Amino acid sequence: MKHIKKTICTALILVISLCAVPYQSASAASVAELQAKRKTLAASTENARKEIEGLKNKQLSAEEEMEAMDKVLNSIQAEMEAAEADLNFLTEKLTAAEAELAAATEKRDAQFVLLGDRMKFLQQKGSAGYLEILLDSENFSDLIMRMQYVNDIMGYDKAILDELQAAQNTIQAKTDEIAESHAEQETVVAIQQEKVNEMEEIVQEKQALIDSYKSDMKKYEQMIAANQKADEAVLAEIARQSGTSTVYYSGSGSFGWPVPAKAASSSSLSSGYVNRISPISGKAESHSGYDIPAPYGSAIVAAEAGKVTYSGWMNGYGYTIMIDHGNGLSTLYGHNSSLVAKKGQVVSRGQTVAKCGSTGWSTGNHCHFSVLKNGAYVNPEPYLGVKNVSY
Repeated sequence: MKHIKKTICTALILVISLCAVPYQSASAASVAELQAKRKTLAASTENARKEIEGLKNKQLSAEEEMEAMDKVLNSIQAEMEAAEADLNFLTEKLTAAEAELAAATEKRDAQFVLLGDRMKFLQQKGSAGYLEILLDSENFSDLIMRMQYVNDIMGYDKAILDELQAAQNTIQAKTDEIAESHAEQETVVAIQQEKVNEMEEIVQEKQALIDSYKSDMKKYEQMIAANQKADEAVLAEIARQSGTSTVYYSGSGSFGWPVPAKAASSSSLSSGYVNRISPISGKAESHSGYDIPAPYGSAIVAAEAGKVTYSGWMNGYGYTIMIDHGNGLSTLYGHNSSLVAKKGQVVSRGQTVAKCGSTGWSTGNHCHFSVLKNGAYVNPEPYLGVKNVSY
């Protein structure tokens, strides 16, 4: 019997001495990686600024000066978009970490209650509780079976301890992760505000440059030529796409409104399809579409389904999108800060094709929206269902 008791005690010691498995949490993208990405974009912006400084001593055309200013604006815009993406990522990461923290805390509390109940039971029974089970064995086979039973019970107790420890480790890891995410969020928000200030500064510089052209006859003539080149480029593009056989618009119903950030109303227009005094040159001109002001970076969407026939820089219109809707009908979206749709891409009605800006010959963030029928500009009013204005 003593030999049996010694064997039992040895078995109990082996079970109790099992070690817990350490907890390890999966890490998301490191803060250092996010900072490195923004550092690369900041270097791009700085290079664009240096390029402008290098060009100041050269005799540039009005168009070259505008392109140089727009290059800096777009570099800053890229930094802002990267910061916004980082902020969205950090917000999602923070939300997930908070949910995991809540789940781990709930599990820890439940395991703690369960462990407390087990400890009360063991305190009442003492160490003899397990021995009584084993010493009541009727034979050796029964002893082996009872030893397995005791092992299972003790394994269960150990599992409670392990899960409690793992839950506590998770709580600590998620608490640290949440603190880190909050700190990084504050950093990204500060970067966004810095870029907004930089962008406003560049826009003011661009406005001052455009204003200076009004007293410089040579630059004024270049502005007129640039605008004429823009229209020539548009009409040439229309001529190239006139052989299309795909019809995306049947002519029934109105186009969708191209600037969701603003209401589809005449009151949203800063200029209509009219003969007007140019805000750039101060001279009379024929305005070929609707000007729809909107915040920088706002979505510009396709007014109707079609195929993108142009996506790039187009003289006075800056970054421009053109969409062929079939049956000789096209739309143009000018002065964008960045382009989303690519040439040759088929887009659906309401799909984002660009982001609002003030590139090209523009004095404020807006979308210049034109409708062309068989190679000629036409009034957008019957297509958009928004009444034209006289200014």
